[in-house]
Amino acid sequence: MDENLQSETSVRWAVTDPLGKKIMLYDFTFENHIVSDHESKDAANRAAIEAHAQYSIANPRFIIRDRKYEGRRKYLDLVDVPENVEDKIRSFTIIVDENDAVVTWIPKRSLNEGATKGEKIYDARMAAQTRL
Repeated sequence: MDENLQSETSVRWAVTDPLGKKIMLYDFTFENHIVSDHESKDAANRAAIEAHAQYSIANPRFIIRDRKYEGRRKYLDLVDVPENVEDKIRSFTIIVDENDAVVTWIPKRSLNEGATKGEKIYDARMAAQTRL
């Protein structure tokens, strides 16, 4: 197999979301988009929260439809991003495409998402109530 093709299709990890979908992160996406597309400090922070990305897909607070890109979903949670003196708690968005592959993740200073009833796919509070 061509080495470039193998790196583009090799799965770095996979995790199942609360809807039963198997979500995958490819090595190519991690190396060339999540990490390499950003300045060194931001790239280091994004790499440091990789395990939390897996956890947040498996246990998101919300899953909503992406308004900008049809077929994509956003998994929303909180994350503590390591800094020099203290960790910063940020809102955390992981974007997944229609093929159930991670596109990127973004730790943000503020949450700026809106979701109509039709755009909200999953709410952890509602899922917890159905288990009671």
